Amino acid sequence: MADGTQTEHAPRIDLDLRARPPAGPFTRDMKRFDIFLIDTGWNTPVSKLVRLHLPLIYGYMRQDSLYLLTSEQSVEILKGAPEYIGHDPIVLVYDLYVPQGRKHGNYRGFRLNLGLFKGAEQALSRLQEFVRFINLHRTATCLNDEVRRELHREGFDGMVKILHEASTELR
Repeated sequence: MADGTQTEHAPRIDLDLRARPPAGPFTRDMKRFDIFLIDTGWNTPVSKLVRLHLPLIYGYMRQDSLYLLTSEQSVEILKGAPEYIGHDPIVLVYDLYVPQGRKHGNYRGFRLNLGLFKGAEQALSRLQEFVRFINLHRTATCLNDEVRRELHREGFDGMVKILHEASTELR
């Protein structure tokens, strides 16, 4: 800080998020995703709404891991991707598996930038559609194809982006 005092650093998250080939066919009960909530608190009404609904969201995704980043951790993440500052809360989904025949070892997934919505009700509607999408398509062989076909077709351009390759690590 500017006054010379030290601030406590957010604990490091040490995960291997690189996609790998699945051991067998996808099932509804298998862990498929690592899901992160990135939220610095810029958009307070939407932040409160998302946090209020976390137990319900988790209820639909119990087989996956849901990580709630602190404000400090979220700031650190967004320092590495400054183009997303002000877009939070962001629900970031990493698909742990790569479709057969595709390059593995890269990061795969997508994000929902709820901070782009000014109204909490509009953000809630998009969050509900997002949870529905994850549950409907969790056994899809190529989730990226489903994202393109379903979400982008329904007007989510600019809010949901496919992550083909990412070079930043979660810290």
